[in-house]
Amino acid sequence: MIYNRDIDICRMKTEPRYDIIDSHLHFLDFTQDSDGFPSLVRAMDAAGVSESVVFGMPMAKKWDYLMKERPAYYLSNDSRCYYYSGTDHILANELLSAPEEIRKRFHPFCCGFDCTDKYAATQIERLLKMYPGFWCGIGELMSRHDDLTALTYGEGIHMDSPAFRMIYDLAADHGLPVLVHHNISPQNAIKPLYEEELIRALEHNRKCRIIWAHVGVSRRIELEELLIIAGQLLHDHPNLYVDISWIFFENYIRGEMMHGNYEPEIFTEMWAALIEKYSDRFMIGSDKVGHWETYPDEIGKYYMLLDKLSPETAKKLCRENALSLIRKWD
Repeated sequence: MIYNRDIDICRMKTEPRYDIIDSHLHFLDFTQDSDGFPSLVRAMDAAGVSESVVFGMPMAKKWDYLMKERPAYYLSNDSRCYYYSGTDHILANELLSAPEEIRKRFHPFCCGFDCTDKYAATQIERLLKMYPGFWCGIGELMSRHDDLTALTYGEGIHMDSPAFRMIYDLAADHGLPVLVHHNISPQNAIKPLYEEELIRALEHNRKCRIIWAHVGVSRRIELEELLIIAGQLLHDHPNLYVDISWIFFENYIRGEMMHGNYEPEIFTEMWAALIEKYSDRFMIGSDKVGHWETYPDEIGKYYMLLDKLSPETAKKLCRENALSLIRKWD
């Protein structure tokens, strides 16, 4: 159910100083609920976000018959998750029925596909025809998403699989970017064991622009060499773009999780230098999931990074790089 409720939006600790396009926003949560577009727009206004890439949630959390309380998140309990194609239709219905002043601020991506299924590309093709001129990209698609992958019905999902390769080909033909969550390693591992899958995906079709969500990390992934790995991948693969969102920012750019001989501030400086070097291929996103009470704070956290960048690079990170990847819809 879409509530479209008038929720209390927290205020940023400082007034908005950057005009931002949110590159990573789930309109729906894991139960396919949302606070709705009117509340979202109010939260965006409070955060200085003028536009946003938006998508549903490709998985739904099962409310197991043995559980008295409804789950709200994929980690609420150990019941399973399943692929939910209805998420794209819910998003399209809500956005197409919204007033023009709301519609024009969003760039919708489709995501409700089982990417182990070679019919997934056919399903995307049908969606493109069903909503002509509407979709601006594909994603967020899931691959190697630790606990979420383990909880989801079906076989394991890898971003270099035959089904994924068919999606990349379709995306390249239609000029659509593909946003993929693909962890670079398992949780608590010390080596980037899943890096080769990412490389093979990037090499499959150089015309397909792949956005790597969260620079390949999620909870309990601690790779001190991630900055070196990301730099090499960006150097070797011009079709790779990077989405700074979720806990990657706190754990790596702010350095809250990292240990060793460096102060956290050093990690911020090193990531800022990498962003300056590849200034055309980084974006920032909130990764909020259906609910917007804390949205402004999720955007405001990026100011400490943006303030360290040159004005030209900060503008690219905030707006220009996202706009270069997405197409306007009718």
